[in-house]
Amino acid sequence: MNILFVSAEVAPFSKAGGLADVAGSLPQALSHYVASIQVISPLYGQIDCDKYSIIPTSYKGSVELGEDRFPYTLHSTTLTDGKIQNWFIENETFFGRQGIYTEENGAGFEDNNLRYYFFQLVVLDVLKRQLFNTDLLHCNDHHSGLLPGLLKSGSSSIRSVFTIHNFLYHGHFSERELELLPNDLKNLTTKTQWDNYSALLEGIDHADLVTTVSSGYARELLSGEDIDSHSHKHILAAQNKFSGVVNGIDTEYWNPELDSFTPFHFSQDRMDGKLKNKRELLAQSGLDLDESAPLIGSISRLVENKGFPFIVDLLDEFVAAGAQFIFLGSGDPVITEQLHAASKKHPGRIAFDAGFNEPLAHLIEAGSDLFLMPSRFEPCGLNQLYSLRYGTIPIVHNTGGLGDTVKNYKLNAGTGFVFEPYTLAALKSAINQALDIFIDKKQWAALIKRAMDQDFSWGRSALQYYKLYTSKR
Repeated sequence: MNILFVSAEVAPFSKAGGLADVAGSLPQALSHYVASIQVISPLYGQIDCDKYSIIPTSYKGSVELGEDRFPYTLHSTTLTDGKIQNWFIENETFFGRQGIYTEENGAGFEDNNLRYYFFQLVVLDVLKRQLFNTDLLHCNDHHSGLLPGLLKSGSSSIRSVFTIHNFLYHGHFSERELELLPNDLKNLTTKTQWDNYSALLEGIDHADLVTTVSSGYARELLSGEDIDSHSHKHILAAQNKFSGVVNGIDTEYWNPELDSFTPFHFSQDRMDGKLKNKRELLAQSGLDLDESAPLIGSISRLVENKGFPFIVDLLDEFVAAGAQFIFLGSGDPVITEQLHAASKKHPGRIAFDAGFNEPLAHLIEAGSDLFLMPSRFEPCGLNQLYSLRYGTIPIVHNTGGLGDTVKNYKLNAGTGFVFEPYTLAALKSAINQALDIFIDKKQWAALIKRAMDQDFSWGRSALQYYKLYTSKR
């Protein structure tokens, strides 16, 4: 089987969120099961071609978008293990700018729909020209949601899998934008209840298989939880081809024994490095050097759905109870200001770094005692998986992938603290329980061991995907 994996972002080349991590890691794990797997994504202006030895190839072409034709050149690199060929679509008009989806101020590019129409039409052109030997196309999120329908409209024998990473982002487009697409596709599209079209729903409708990034999230989507009735009808119509596969993590990159971003390494058998990392984290962030106090970390987009209204409300109470907090993230300017204000109100007890800082992210995972992730919903989540691997105990809401991957603490059982319903009182209760167990060093050590025993490597998830690829449904 020869697979072409299509993604709008791919780590380490381009990254705006968890999709990039999946697109960077899953193909490598799949390479053990399939004949070949290649990855294709845009060549954004911010990608460092010299760093990753990305070079232009002789593959050139053009595609029609409305009344205009736009050229493309394929660039390529092979990752160091030689198993994965990464392809990049170069076009200065659509991808030459800085940023992946947004301007520097966070506003989305006005021509995002056109950019990803172009991206998908180039993928289709590459397939029609048989530049790659492809049996199956694995599409991801709305940026490639039109491709399954485009394949069907062209009577292609290539099968398609469509993975939903976050149902919130539909890639809505208008009647006017539909007119820019090939005529065959216009016969396949159906309007949403908002009198526009959804690239995400098109992917669900026309793919041979539909997956999402955890079993819990798949159940939530099928149940219609927090989904409009029109969209739910599309999901129910696809339920026989619908399944959930929990994301894995790159266990080499996120490895407490080898992590290049942390000053001290540790393992289950040698945990002193974790305490040393905590001391380093406290010192770097300007927090009081009180290593006996529970240190609660958070790495997140600063948005309401990640639970920050709850978090802001509970800070005073738990600082008074002796806890320390460190936050890393960017997003909503109101939440950003609230966290800045909290850090000024409680110097030495609350630290906040606004932005993206990969070394600090690793140190927070390695040095914190607890990881706070009270998302209202979470398709899969990755930070709770990193936390488990680093013996940093997660506090999570029982939703989506969080409920699938973190098991609630009980005496001599569980890997974290899971709360429900989604209320401030339930979250406070979970944190109080975590702080009580933190004091009991015997129970805490056993909890850390159970957390670090968990296996969320990509190997298990890749095998599930391979079984889906080769299934007859």
